[in-house]
Amino acid sequence: MSADHPPHSAPRPGSRVAARERTMARIIELGNAQLREHGAAELSVREIARGLGMVSSAIYRYVTSRDELLTLLIVDAFEDLAGTVENAVEQAAGEERAGGPRARFLALGDAMSAWAIAHPERWTLLYGTPVRGYAAPAERTNDAGTRVIRAVLAIAADAHAQGGPPGAETGRGAAGADLPPGVTALLEDHVDEFGIATPAHAAFEALTAWSSLVGAISVHVFGQLGPDAVAVGEQILAAQVRRLADLIAPR
Repeated sequence: MSADHPPHSAPRPGSRVAARERTMARIIELGNAQLREHGAAELSVREIARGLGMVSSAIYRYVTSRDELLTLLIVDAFEDLAGTVENAVEQAAGEERAGGPRARFLALGDAMSAWAIAHPERWTLLYGTPVRGYAAPAERTNDAGTRVIRAVLAIAADAHAQGGPPGAETGRGAAGADLPPGVTALLEDHVDEFGIATPAHAAFEALTAWSSLVGAISVHVFGQLGPDAVAVGEQILAAQVRRLADLIAPR
């Protein structure tokens, strides 16, 4: 056979990787569609296979189980939420005369709220009732799942550096002496792990603001204030975000 006309070669490794990435992206897309329609409890790997036009056995080369599908969707949701929040914080930081810690926290809270309202089923997957029988693998979900709290910690650290310790006006003092030693040690460990230089009491305010924000958003998304609050629910949530900003960066 002429050297000018070589036989058909095997697919290049790069093309196989790209094909797999496209398939995985489509699996996540179909999984999110199932999530919107049926909720996390009804996710089906077999339905994913049908959506891809595969036989059921072929899908397991990509997703080994329903739990694996759940993990993929959780990581995807965390990454999407974090990207939305980080973009909003970056934009607020770049705006002239408005890029201080308070403006950045407000941008974070508003972006987080808007994402949850736009994607209630994905918010529920992250912060709603755990799926029975499923335990999220920390090694797969922690990096994506901590990006928002890292952003809050960074904002709190900047607020502390610029204006003194959050809560100083309440008389707690710079040492945060009201925190139990075990809580202080835990917060110091996590701040070190995240590579953010701030004292434990500032980290505590960040943790309180973040967990309260998750709770306030969940109350709205899950309709826990009742039908009378629906019309003004987003206004309540926006006001709560501004109140929580006082924990980190008072006016």
